[in-house]
Amino acid sequence: MRRWELFDPDTLDAVNLVKHPRQRKDLGHSKVEIQREWIQDRNPGADVNAHAVDVMAADLFQRVVERCSLVLCCADKKEVRQFVNAVARQHAKPCVTASVFRQGFGGEVYAYRPGLTGCFACMDRAADEQGINMNDAIQLLPDEEHQMYGLNLHDYQASGLSLDIQAISLLQARVALGLLTADSARPVAAPQANWLIHYSRPLAGVSASGFNKLVGFRIRPRKSCACAELAIPACAR
Repeated sequence: MRRWELFDPDTLDAVNLVKHPRQRKDLGHSKVEIQREWIQDRNPGADVNAHAVDVMAADLFQRVVERCSLVLCCADKKEVRQFVNAVARQHAKPCVTASVFRQGFGGEVYAYRPGLTGCFACMDRAADEQGINMNDAIQLLPDEEHQMYGLNLHDYQASGLSLDIQAISLLQARVALGLLTADSARPVAAPQANWLIHYSRPLAGVSASGFNKLVGFRIRPRKSCACAELAIPACAR
């Protein structure tokens, strides 16, 4: 990928160093500027625009999505993920969303392909219907049980490690490359499922046992969802 438009209003904090491959010299700097430098170091010919703004408050984001080929959503808040996917659906653009579960037991990647798969809202509905709510599915460790119930710290959340994030980001990259190269002479192989869940401890409703497992589901457009009415755009064929 040569052209990039990066959006994130945050600056790098010390707490981010646990999870992101960055250096202490980068503390206090804009995350998108740090990432822009990283991309251009790996690919000097890349055209990278960095926008240190909130996508939910920036009209520019809508215009960028309208002319892009693929949206990568890496937000850690569900409401932002829902917003980004709604914009992608509005403009009929493929969108690959990745999130790491804060308890550090895995994460998930969801690929929306206009006209072919359900959108992010369809996945949410499918999860509810199948009883797969990731927050409820977490089987807490004794220390987590003690923090949340013994000490009454209901907002307690154990942090994942850098390797947890890297595992999910690599999976997101593989899915994204599969979409971008699907019509090329040398396509990159990608999973057939568009909802992928990677976990390193048992998940209620998904698996009773196992370690470092990957499960996949194919979510189709729901008849009552606006995404079901979209024609397949050229970029997603």
